[in-house]
Amino acid sequence: MFRFAAASAVLICFVLVKPATTQELEPDKVRRAIEQGIQYLKSREKNGSWGAYLEERMGPTSLAVLALISCGVPKDDPVIDRAMNFLRQNSGNKAGKNYSISLQTMAFCLVDPERDLAFIRENVELFKGMQIRENNEHSGGWDYLPVSGSNRSDLSNSQFSILALYEAERVGVSVPRDVWHRAAAYWTRTQNKNGSWGYTPAPRGGSGNGNGHGSMTCAGIASMVITSGITGAGGAKINGNKILCSLPAQHSETYRIEAGIDWLDKHFSVSQNPQFGGSHLYYYLYALERVGRMTNRRFIGQHDWYREGAAQLLRTRDEFTGCWRSHGAENDIVATSFALLFLSKGRRPVLMSKVQFGKTNDWNVHPNDANNITNYAEKNWKIDLTWQNIEIKRATVDHLIQTPVLYFCGNNSPLPDNKNEADELVQKLRGYLELGGFILAESQPDGAAFDKGFRELTKLMFPEPDYELRLLESSHPIWAAETPIEPEFLRPLEGISFGCRTSVVYAPPFKDNFAGNKPSLSCLWEVADIFNRRENISPAVQRQIDAGLKTGLNILAYATNRELKYKDEIAESVEKKAADSGTHRGSVFIGVLEHSGGAGSAPRAASNLLRWLNLNYGTPVASKTESVSLNGDNLFAYPFLMMHGRNSFEWTEAQCGALKKHLENGGFLFADAVCSSKEFDVSFKAVMRTMFPNQPLERIPSDDALFSEQHGGTVIRTLPLRIPERSPERKTMVSEREVEPELYGIQKDGRWLVVYSPNDVSCALESASSLECRGYTPKGAMQLAVNVLFYALGHW
Repeated sequence: MFRFAAASAVLICFVLVKPATTQELEPDKVRRAIEQGIQYLKSREKNGSWGAYLEERMGPTSLAVLALISCGVPKDDPVIDRAMNFLRQNSGNKAGKNYSISLQTMAFCLVDPERDLAFIRENVELFKGMQIRENNEHSGGWDYLPVSGSNRSDLSNSQFSILALYEAERVGVSVPRDVWHRAAAYWTRTQNKNGSWGYTPAPRGGSGNGNGHGSMTCAGIASMVITSGITGAGGAKINGNKILCSLPAQHSETYRIEAGIDWLDKHFSVSQNPQFGGSHLYYYLYALERVGRMTNRRFIGQHDWYREGAAQLLRTRDEFTGCWRSHGAENDIVATSFALLFLSKGRRPVLMSKVQFGKTNDWNVHPNDANNITNYAEKNWKIDLTWQNIEIKRATVDHLIQTPVLYFCGNNSPLPDNKNEADELVQKLRGYLELGGFILAESQPDGAAFDKGFRELTKLMFPEPDYELRLLESSHPIWAAETPIEPEFLRPLEGISFGCRTSVVYAPPFKDNFAGNKPSLSCLWEVADIFNRRENISPAVQRQIDAGLKTGLNILAYATNRELKYKDEIAESVEKKAADSGTHRGSVFIGVLEHSGGAGSAPRAASNLLRWLNLNYGTPVASKTESVSLNGDNLFAYPFLMMHGRNSFEWTEAQCGALKKHLENGGFLFADAVCSSKEFDVSFKAVMRTMFPNQPLERIPSDDALFSEQHGGTVIRTLPLRIPERSPERKTMVSEREVEPELYGIQKDGRWLVVYSPNDVSCALESASSLECRGYTPKGAMQLAVNVLFYALGHW
């Protein structure tokens, strides 16, 4: 079974460390560099190829295709079409040397593997014959030339052969296991004692050649991740009609991969090829990206490898032509292709992060689960994704918010015994959820300790009475977020509704009164054959696996709304901070009204509005919003009040009187129904009738000054409204329609005292992705809220 992530999933030891310095990285500059790099490569294409001579065109042409496709160029683009026809006409031995055949194979696998299946198989046969089998230091490696009987190898050609065979496996072309075993032994044997790899193997009996450098060490790490993942055993297997879970994973080479990572950390650089100077810099960066992605880590030691590497590439590119100039043997086409591959593949959206917790490896009982469910999402959503491991003890909230889903799994309790550590974990996770995060947790069938610990953890995270784990009903949108599940395979899921959606989903131990324990979701993901290579699986077992994958996909679709951000975009949103005046004097500040109908449903809405106002208008704003009680004395200190909720509520006569007095004496209230909640809508209109019996809420006309530039806002004629719908395939989708903004208000003496939106604004201000939330888009909600705020300011 092919499972390269099995080895990488356990390489987590201290991978999450706060970097010593933070690299500034602007998403617009990254996108512009990619776009200009694409145009440069396209401008250099001639008759379907890149290069002057036939024997020099195979590799650069394949590499350019890989770069263009990875950057989002459509597969039916005329440039790609001409290039692929050129590669088909020069396949196999005609392609020339190993590098060219390897890159050509990867291009065939990426663009149209069904059409080019015969070419892929032909090249795999070449690699099988080219692999050195003599009993010497070169055994298991590959040479430059596509001929059998070679008696020498180098690690660079061997790396490219491994990458080509790996891509062939991913599209269903099986590679004999003896090829993988010989390759695994080759990479083990060629590693230096200090953890690095060099260019050539040491004589038989030695250990590496002692001259390690960055590009070859990256090649060694990635090749060992692939080969050890294939030749090792995962944490579950299929035995006839049974699925055996929580088995001891066998990956004896893990420590060697970690030794390579340690060497990279000690010699880390993005401005040169470590221990090799400026030679082959872009080749090294291309390999560095692969290490970070395949080992599922954001940091190498203290280095955020993608942000540092991308910043270096932005500094060194030729802004006039859009290309990257060659270093050593790399010509401009090759250098530009390598640079684009780093920028595009390294910034892939992170779908989920698997949480390392506790003192044992129990958190990783199924080391391939996250990798396989991510691959399944990739296939279904047709988008390149990645996932990461995260050490929760070392992580900060800023680290956590880089991922849309945190995934806890195991048998042991995730709640530390130490009270200080437990309190720290509770604060981190609550902070993560308040910033829009999502937690998925699952107990293994025998995980009584996990079940007890996670339930206790949620109680500490949510001491408020409104938030507790409840069974998700059949009407919950999570069950149809992506695809329906056969009724017999439905399993209980519990959740906590926090913020604008169900933000915590928990899969408790799954047992059957007659059959006993059922395989956990993580176990089903572990044994899943995403690329359809396994044969002779019983239909009953396959149906279980399919149901497990579909359940996981539904949860992830619900959690992310299939709206995933690239790494550089998330970094920008986390790091942008509003300039804090430190005081209310001379600054804009907002009070958020307390009530019993879910006043905390969108805790970041008001602060996000203030932050946006500061960043885009330079307006001094308060450091934080304040919760305001209608029973307290601080009500009148807040001229601008916001209010949102999703449940029904009531106010006493005294509370209604206090708010009315405040509004009639210059105060202003902006309210909205979270996710267009009918319960809140009914309650809000009821208290308004109580407060203003002779002044009912009325529709604010579209030509009102509130929708104009009169007070400093923008002209608003229509706004996009998000509307959840069920597709013919029963999938929950969200459509957008341009509509006139629907606002209601109460006015006195020509001034609106109350402005109310029955459609969601607050969750959109949080940029929350929810398949169940009807309301304005984040951009539209911000535009509307800014106009409302400026209107209120204009009448003080």
